[in-house]
Amino acid sequence: MFAYNKRFIKLIRKELQLTQQEMSDILGIPRGCFVTYESGRSKGSRFFHERMKAVFGIDLLQPAQLHKIVFEDPGKLKSINYQRLSQLEIYDTPEQAE
Repeated sequence: MFAYNKRFIKLIRKELQLTQQEMSDILGIPRGCFVTYESGRSKGSRFFHERMKAVFGIDLLQPAQLHKIVFEDPGKLKSINYQRLSQLEIYDTPEQAE
């Protein structure tokens, strides 16, 4: 089963050195919606997920146990951003990293 993986949104935005407003403008969604997606209060609209794939080549709808960002098209990011983001592993608890 695929689930919305909110853990990566803020990391992606920070790596790209974008504000919430800039990120929401790029994705074509209101800032308030983006804030709720980034905080995990909302799972994000289909449009949001489609825009993340189209603009950044990133698929956020992944199994909850997956600890890495899934890239559908790494060429949509600068090489340095892709390298940094592709090396990240995110765990909810320290025990999961063991």
